[in-house]
Amino acid sequence: MSGRGVEDDDRLIEAISTERFRPFLHKCGGDRRRALRLYAWDSEVARALQSPLRDLEISLRNRLHRQLVGRHGQDAWWDVPKARPNYKGQDMLDRAWKTLEDRRPYRPFGPCDIVAQLSFGFWVSLLGPGGGDNYEMKYWNSSLRHVFREHRGGRPALYRQFQFMLTLRNRIAHHECVFQRHLDQDLDTALTLLRYVSPAMADRHEKHGQVPEVLARRKAVLSGQEPMRL
Repeated sequence: MSGRGVEDDDRLIEAISTERFRPFLHKCGGDRRRALRLYAWDSEVARALQSPLRDLEISLRNRLHRQLVGRHGQDAWWDVPKARPNYKGQDMLDRAWKTLEDRRPYRPFGPCDIVAQLSFGFWVSLLGPGGGDNYEMKYWNSSLRHVFREHRGGRPALYRQFQFMLTLRNRIAHHECVFQRHLDQDLDTALTLLRYVSPAMADRHEKHGQVPEVLARRKAVLSGQEPMRL
């Protein structure tokens, strides 16, 4: 390796930070050039995964919202006393409302704006146990189970799968590495869940998705046989 190459690597690692680069370096047995290629590939696969995860989040949000609107007869279903979420969910609603108030103080906003502002975590939480609030009865049995007619594993298993996707989505959103995960299984889970809430969108990703190609590139990128994509 030339002196110029070593200096370039030093600058890249300084920009990344030694602490952030450490897992990549460890995975590559101390080979800095290979670790820099892994860092680039990790970014590439994270970008590819954002697409199915984005559509999973949006499709889930829209399906659950429509189901709950139909069940409770109004767009702001969370204002119906028997449909109000627990204190964590209510806090998410309050923060969404405050964000919209701060962002557009002179423009009215409605339930659809609140829905768009709520996080993936809010919608996933509706499939959870609800703590002491018994979401099994409040949401699942009364309404949301009808969204997942093709699922055969029960609510707890479905909730765990969505939690895995939420964790992956948050890792990518916070620029944390994902190369250590079983990404082929993550993709399978994302597409399975997407098929429950939007079969047409799942078909679209299975036909046009980039993740399988990126996963197949890993060894060649790390060896230098294929170029990095930044």
